[in-house]
Amino acid sequence: MLLVEPNRTPWDLNFSILGFPVRVHPLFWLMCLLMGRDYDAKGILIVTAVFFVSILVHELGHALMIRRFGREAHVVLYMMGGLAIEGSGNPYASSYNPRGERRTAQEQIYISLAGPAAGFILAALAVIFAKGIGGEVVQTWYYKIIPTFDIRVGPQISPQLAMVLDILLYVNIFWGVVNLLPVYPLDGGQVAMQLCMLQDPYGGLVRGLQLSIGAGIVAVIFFLAVMGQGGLFPAMLFGSLTVSNYMALQQIQGGGGGYR
Repeated sequence: MLLVEPNRTPWDLNFSILGFPVRVHPLFWLMCLLMGRDYDAKGILIVTAVFFVSILVHELGHALMIRRFGREAHVVLYMMGGLAIEGSGNPYASSYNPRGERRTAQEQIYISLAGPAAGFILAALAVIFAKGIGGEVVQTWYYKIIPTFDIRVGPQISPQLAMVLDILLYVNIFWGVVNLLPVYPLDGGQVAMQLCMLQDPYGGLVRGLQLSIGAGIVAVIFFLAVMGQGGLFPAMLFGSLTVSNYMALQQIQGGGGGYR
């Protein structure tokens, strides 16, 4: 979600999937614990497993698109979510790019959209699975604006399975949509920034940051006014992103870059 790769630690979990090196920072597990704080021990394990799979799938979506454009990639899961980063992730390996060029705006847009798309596909597979085993699936809404599905407990769907599927849908649909808001450096903000710069190579960066700040303020108001206490964490997240974008805009304008 955020763009700075955390430092390596002796407690990192390292493995490989689909040819991509994956590193799990120990603070990732703390994030899962905080997200599952309202559940019992079994619930915390379910939350941790669903977050792990969902965020990994999201980042693999980015990584696969990076590979599609002829570049290596590695994945990092950490406190703020996950990162798909260009390069092998091996500090001793060469950083040579076989294409010898930077990403184009079009490539960055496809890479940014590939992560949420992977999450939406995972959510669709969960719904198909629930229906396939004869479970009751009801179309509903998150906060009356984001369409989703409710998996009902029944003869085919145990309470534990319903919990797994409901959390998976929440992570991949609700947070997938939130991640597409035009707030930099979220995926939607990356897309919006590239579109602004394509339209105006000189003032696009400033306009992209202005859009990000405005969208961030609206998001904070929405999370606090509509979601109440449940919106405190996303409100804090978007508040920090908005402040960061405002500071970046002030630096650019104060340094004479872009348009005022």
